[in-house]
Amino acid sequence: TDDDNFLGKIIGFTGFGFFIAVAIIFNSLGLSLPETNEILGDVQRFFADPTSALEAVVNSVESMGPMGFFYFGAAYTIAEILAIPAIPLTASAGYLFGVRDGTIVVLFSASIAAAVSFLIGRTFLRDYVEEAIENYPRFKRLDRAIGEEGFKLMLLLRISPIFPFALSNYVYGATRIGFWPFFFGTMIGFSPGTIAYVYTGEIGKSLTMDVGSEPWYVYAAILALFTGFLKVVADVATGMIDKME
Repeated sequence: TDDDNFLGKIIGFTGFGFFIAVAIIFNSLGLSLPETNEILGDVQRFFADPTSALEAVVNSVESMGPMGFFYFGAAYTIAEILAIPAIPLTASAGYLFGVRDGTIVVLFSASIAAAVSFLIGRTFLRDYVEEAIENYPRFKRLDRAIGEEGFKLMLLLRISPIFPFALSNYVYGATRIGFWPFFFGTMIGFSPGTIAYVYTGEIGKSLTMDVGSEPWYVYAAILALFTGFLKVVADVATGMIDKME
């Protein structure tokens, strides 16, 4: 539709502007972007062995200086679009950048990846996705509900881990939900779980490198309380989703 084409242009221009901004920042800092051959080599290695490539990202980010933040975000975005499990990268963000910056880079990257996957599912892969969900009656029931309660239902679906994050982005593209309710429902609903996973990475760094200011059991208690809270919220969200179906 015209709206979808318009949204596609918005994301395309935003992505282009983002890379231009990165280039300007690098230039002002006296840094240089990787050569084209380097980038092509990294892409080939990524597709050849995604798991090892993600591990290499984590191992190399620390030595990249300011570029590491953007490099990590790009790798995370690609992993989500390709539906590669990114939980290890999410935890690694806490280890590499801390809770605040790690949460920012993960939420930004995951949101961009979700938007791209959503638009692909709504346009290029729409026929394939619609055919695939014919075998899943629950998605068909949710499609009816999502047309009426778009943002609310998307928020609940992201809080409650009913469906895999990366793959579901393509499926939601074939539902009746609008782009912006999907986007903001995803970003907000994805936040609590992201903070928890990122925090585990910071805990790991504090314990393994002895850089924490508190004993290990303080970190464990905070994580246990936060995890318990998320479990309660997820259960409530699941119950609300069941009623809405």
